[in-house]
Amino acid sequence: MRRIYGTIILLAAGSLPVAAQRLDGCPEHETPVMFISAVSGETLDRGLRDAGYTLTRDALAIALGDPRAEVRSLAALKLGRDGKKANLASMMQAWLAERDTCTEAMMHLGLSTLVSLLARDAELHPGGQWRVTPFQACTASQPPLVSLAIEQVTDPLHAGPAVRITARNETAETLAFAKTATPTELFSVTVLGPTGAPTKVPEGQERLYQPIGRDLGLAFHDHSPMFVPLPPQEDVSWIWRIGDDFDMSAPGTYRVSFGGRIAYLDTTACSNTASVIVEK
Repeated sequence: MRRIYGTIILLAAGSLPVAAQRLDGCPEHETPVMFISAVSGETLDRGLRDAGYTLTRDALAIALGDPRAEVRSLAALKLGRDGKKANLASMMQAWLAERDTCTEAMMHLGLSTLVSLLARDAELHPGGQWRVTPFQACTASQPPLVSLAIEQVTDPLHAGPAVRITARNETAETLAFAKTATPTELFSVTVLGPTGAPTKVPEGQERLYQPIGRDLGLAFHDHSPMFVPLPPQEDVSWIWRIGDDFDMSAPGTYRVSFGGRIAYLDTTACSNTASVIVEK
């Protein structure tokens, strides 16, 4: 099983003893505590050129298999910051095969950077809006790479209606998935009220579905997708307090569905339509 790095400690490149540090910031000898240094773009470029590589995508893909661990790290970081979808497959393959502990973590960091950039697809977030525009039609790709399922659940910490959204890898390969704070940052949601009409977004929440203006700033919401490796036939899920984002004050049965294009995987995933019952 691959290690998952949920927390990465960033240090200035000069904060570790020089003698114990590789060019990529990793310690020369494995230690119980993992420190990953913040490698500057200048250091990346110089290190890769000194190792004999040009900075083209094809050359960097080859560098991912270099016998020197620090070179593999630098190549992964460079490709991640490049933000190109074409880099994803070679980076995933290299990360899955990596056996050097610190380089594996560096590759994870590179993948996190890349997936975070790719998940902010301009078509899904026009003008930098936080959430994907709701009430969009969805037609799933065939065969499906990722399936979506939605079901009503009880959140013990929340009195209002809540649902669980589950994304499942339907392929035979590990996928690079972007996990966000809420699934509405990745998928369009449709919420139909008891009368069958679209449910309104409460006042104040609508700004999440609008282009970000200068007056809104960036501090009120964390919009940083996290790289989650999704092995075959495994899933990742969210508990979403749907009543916070849509007006579900009237009792009755609501119909909820999710879906949309996952640009970095070249696929579209659509959920079932779930019945969410709101009692008086």
